[in-house]
Amino acid sequence: CPSSSGKPNHADILLVNLQYVSEVEIINDRTETPPPLASLNVNKLANKARTEKEEKLSQAYAISAGVSLEGQQLFQTIHKT
Repeated sequence: CPSSSGKPNHADILLVNLQYVSEVEIINDRTETPPPLASLNVNKLANKARTEKEEKLSQAYAISAGVSLEGQQLFQTIHKT
């Protein structure tokens, strides 16, 4: 569906868990071909995933090492700056 932000190059995507769907009714069937999907920068996505994983592991290590909640928050604040 069109983007709720109004940006022409963006679109809102709705995900539905089909386990909770009991009935489907087609209201309007589309016949036109959808526009091609934008290309993805796989290297950028892989780097972001690796960075996120490293941050989560760091947080998990801090929790298992007995670091206080204040210490964890301070580390995260410093890390963001």
